[in-house]
Amino acid sequence: MNRKNFLSILTTTVFSFISFPAIAQAETQFQTPSRNIHCLIADQSIRCDVLQITGRIPPQPKDCQLDWGHVFNLNARGSGYRGCYGDTVADANSPVLQYGKTLRYQGFVCTSRRTGLTCVNRDNRGWELSRERQRFF
Repeated sequence: MNRKNFLSILTTTVFSFISFPAIAQAETQFQTPSRNIHCLIADQSIRCDVLQITGRIPPQPKDCQLDWGHVFNLNARGSGYRGCYGDTVADANSPVLQYGKTLRYQGFVCTSRRTGLTCVNRDNRGWELSRERQRFF
């Protein structure tokens, strides 16, 4: 048996005995039907970007040297908050969470309605987001 055939047999034999665990999807992305709200759930947190806001945006914090007012963050536990940001999670190709539908992922529950998007975490804390209004609870 030559060296090439031996290595091929050895590799096939080794890999036939190794069990690879199924890799769980670590993140998911979606957008609302209006395409105004885009969200990413990853690493036990959710971030939603509201592209257009017609309501009043709170003043920018002094420690925020980037963009302000359109990003909303929520961890698996605790209250949500507006984020300082220099990027976006908006992706025109992400799936649409249709009105009346609910997404459950990594402990977050998000429901899309014509009036906006509501997301909650394991503590039942979260937000209601729309073009006109952004409310934390």
